Amino acid sequence: MRRIILAFVLLGLTGSAFAGNNINNLPALTQSEFHDLSADLGAILSFKQLESAAPEGITGFDIGFDLSATNLAHPSDWNTATNGSGVTTIPMARVRVSKGLPFGFDVGGFYSGATNSNIKAYGGDIRYAILDGGALSPALGIRAAFSRLGGVNQLSFNTKSLDLTLSKGFGPFTPYAGVGRVWINSNPDVSTGLQNESFSADEGFVGLAMSFVVVHVALEANRTAGNNTYSFKLGFGF
Repeated sequence: MRRIILAFVLLGLTGSAFAGNNINNLPALTQSEFHDLSADLGAILSFKQLESAAPEGITGFDIGFDLSATNLAHPSDWNTATNGSGVTTIPMARVRVSKGLPFGFDVGGFYSGATNSNIKAYGGDIRYAILDGGALSPALGIRAAFSRLGGVNQLSFNTKSLDLTLSKGFGPFTPYAGVGRVWINSNPDVSTGLQNESFSADEGFVGLAMSFVVVHVALEANRTAGNNTYSFKLGFGF
């Protein structure tokens, strides 16, 4: 566990070695390459679960910090769009908050950025616990989420997602898994000569959430649009 956490911390501190480019060369892409770039960007920016399906409760609140690393499915297109070379993994750092509401609902939001890059993003989600879960029964939740790209002048970009998550707690440890769909809307500036891309992609994820009094930790592996994303979260709340 400590080695995994250390690896993610080092990744965040050395992110410039991986994401040292701005998205500023979209005119160099063909339409097909732009589609593939949009798929990769959708996997990077779409909302990540990083918690169990159980509701937080009306008094629940959590503020967290997470690091993620997405392995690009189309690195050559990414490097063309950013005037980069040899970039295969994009690290992102996020701050996120969530709050429990009555009747099994939770809401949350995040702000994120890639080190040494113009890639920024923000978004939010709303969750509903279909099953609250208990000592002998799992929790089942449905989530709708939204994210939007910022900082890139040549591109207006957003994702919407809908997924189901199943989790079961065993003391402080709660493994979870889920499936969903991500809708990607990628609208380049007219000066690029590219057309809009709007499409959807499957999403699947597995993770482990851990709760130690007021400290919350989560590890997750996510696969969206052929891209693998690995995330670590450290949160504080109740």
